[in-house]
Amino acid sequence: MTGTELLDKMELIAPAYIEEADCPAVKKPRRWLGWTATAACLCLAALMLFQGGDGQRIPGAPVPSPDGPALREEAPDVDPQHPILPAPSIPGFEEPPNPGTELVFNQATVVLDASRRYIPGYFTKPLTQEELEGILPRRQAAGMTVSAAGGFDGDGKLLEVFLTVEAPFLREDAQVVFSQEEPLRDYEVDGEPVVCVLYGVPVTLYQWSADGARDTLYARAKINGWNLRLTYGTAAEELEQAKRDFEVLVLCFLDYDQGQPDLSAIGPGEIPEFVDEQLTLEEALRDEDFGGLMLTEVPEGFAAESIRRYRDQRNDHLSGLWTKGLASLSWRVSFFTEEDRGRLTGVEQTERYDLSRYPIPRADSVPEELREVVDDPIFAADELTAEVVLARAYTVEETGDAEGWRMAFSVRYGDLLVEVRTKGVDPQWVYEQLSDLR
Repeated sequence: MTGTELLDKMELIAPAYIEEADCPAVKKPRRWLGWTATAACLCLAALMLFQGGDGQRIPGAPVPSPDGPALREEAPDVDPQHPILPAPSIPGFEEPPNPGTELVFNQATVVLDASRRYIPGYFTKPLTQEELEGILPRRQAAGMTVSAAGGFDGDGKLLEVFLTVEAPFLREDAQVVFSQEEPLRDYEVDGEPVVCVLYGVPVTLYQWSADGARDTLYARAKINGWNLRLTYGTAAEELEQAKRDFEVLVLCFLDYDQGQPDLSAIGPGEIPEFVDEQLTLEEALRDEDFGGLMLTEVPEGFAAESIRRYRDQRNDHLSGLWTKGLASLSWRVSFFTEEDRGRLTGVEQTERYDLSRYPIPRADSVPEELREVVDDPIFAADELTAEVVLARAYTVEETGDAEGWRMAFSVRYGDLLVEVRTKGVDPQWVYEQLSDLR
């Protein structure tokens, strides 16, 4: 996994603010190294890299204030809720590690997500080796490799850096994010969370499990104005070992030369073209790329909410949204891409699109391997029939929502793709509009 694989593809939501914990972790095979002297040496070697002489904080390093990024000369006062924990002290390979006081993982009871920001022109860029050097910690665990991408606004201002960390002692890849914005994701615990102080930096660690089968380990801190978040996923049966591995990672990313990472060398490079324009239907029909497949009429009583031409680093489309009370009609034209190819569906493949085969809730009735394509199949325009469109139509009874048919599917016209989403629109009318585009 590369750093850019953390980024969300929705044009209205900045990828920067889709939490890295939402991404599926990459499962690694166990490295059974005999799990005797070899494994012990590996763990000790990784931990030994954190040693700063006597295992104490590096003299002269700036110490962030718990109340903000301002620097001060003295470390924070010891408080029962803020234990100052030294880095592990390892006198040598012949001696077992002495981790001192264990880091405290707060047991999260609820995960809170704040609203996500729309950042016009948001784009990402993989970091060069020179740019990456400035954000790598001073001491790195043996065999640790890092890939990274920067996230920028439309003017080229750096907003965050995403890192994917691999290491021999990690069962799965870990995610690290430096951002200027406060993290969207937060964790609630019973009472006040315990805050640890490592290398003079206050750090809060959380443990969260949504289903009891997997756990997420999460750490957050602030280093000279930059918010730091680390995330690591693990199977529940490997939780205790994962905590020890995660502690090593946390210690890595809190130990920098001069006490802080250097993000000043990270530049945007070439800024991608950004277009976000509201159009009239007449203007949309004249669009050079997509106007030929735009709707020329809408059902009686429907009014335009938005007709939009959008282009950024990841998206390029012409879209329209029309509504009539709670009913809606969404029509979007874009280029057909290789990512879309897996959803191409022949009319004879009814198991891939016929919703009469799958009762609601479809999370229970649709086989897992078919869920993506059943949710949004793509038909070739010359194969589309009224029967196929009707097979995509269904109704639900929900108080306070639109009555009538609902549909969601896409149709390929050569190099272009039309995506249709409707509530309260007659399937035959939709079929006739699509047929007229051939």
